[in-house]
Amino acid sequence: MLLLPINEQLKNLQSWQQSVFCMALAEHTILHFHLFCEAVESENGQTIHNIQQLFWEKMTVKGAKINFTIQQEHFEEIIPDSRDFDFYGVYPAIDHCVIMSCAFNSFLTKSADEALNASQTAFATIASFIELQSGDELDESTLMDEPLFQEELAFQQTLLEKLDNERSPDLIKSIRQLVIELGMTNLGIAFND
Repeated sequence: MLLLPINEQLKNLQSWQQSVFCMALAEHTILHFHLFCEAVESENGQTIHNIQQLFWEKMTVKGAKINFTIQQEHFEEIIPDSRDFDFYGVYPAIDHCVIMSCAFNSFLTKSADEALNASQTAFATIASFIELQSGDELDESTLMDEPLFQEELAFQQTLLEKLDNERSPDLIKSIRQLVIELGMTNLGIAFND
């Protein structure tokens, strides 16, 4: 596990904060899943988009009734298996699915570790991308100096600052808007590409 300055904060989030943090990281990485789906000519990008919309709806619409157990079954059917594909794009797509699983778990099991798990996964995506480019396995301090790592840490710190406010639909919508306005994934891929 990466020893990050935010780890302790992530462990101490309330249940709703865990969910919103995971959903924000899922929003931040959903493009990786869409790009994978485009590459393999799959329709699953729409399925994952719909599921993600339901997460946000549950958190912002009072009385929204969503059966996450059934949604999780649909979701698990579309998780790619890395053994079936021989190109790098499957790995960020799988990492996105891990973050989505953290979001599901935050709703279904109320586990206190999901935000930390989602955070670590987002950083692992960056680490594997940097190592692929450099051709070397890098130590933690070298990774921490990488611009993508610095940007992700700043992004997650901003999320935690926003989550330190009283829960409201407007706050949660503003967090989603923050991710959208950021305009790129944790690998620096622009949303409008």
